[in-house]
Amino acid sequence: MELNKLIYLITIIILIYIGFIDFKQKIIPDKLNILISILGIINVIYDFGNIKSYLISSVSVFAFFLFLAMVTDGGIGGGDIKLLTALALIFGKDILLVLLFTYTTSIIVLIPGLFFKKLKFNSSIALGPFVAFGVLVKVIILL
Repeated sequence: MELNKLIYLITIIILIYIGFIDFKQKIIPDKLNILISILGIINVIYDFGNIKSYLISSVSVFAFFLFLAMVTDGGIGGGDIKLLTALALIFGKDILLVLLFTYTTSIIVLIPGLFFKKLKFNSSIALGPFVAFGVLVKVIILL
């Protein structure tokens, strides 16, 4: 098995665990974000020729979501920001597809909740399960 495929597999397993924890507790443990970050660093070392893409993606994701958190007064949590930043070290510019799948899925799931008044526009939701699904879809497409 190629190293990048092994990294994807381990990442998906960790993300499924993160998804369950985030869904139940609305928190993403730093230890799990560190594991994803370590996988990202290993990926960057393995694919060192594309280091610029990984670093630009990671810094851009971090800056964008930190800005979004500040503008929305915590509309996105710190654990989510760390997770997405670490995932950018694994997916590089393809993090945009992960984000597309993540947010498209979350919107599709949340619209009925808003429509049937189970949720309000300012309701807090766990993003972890949607990120796990977004990564899973991206990896399936990639392979």
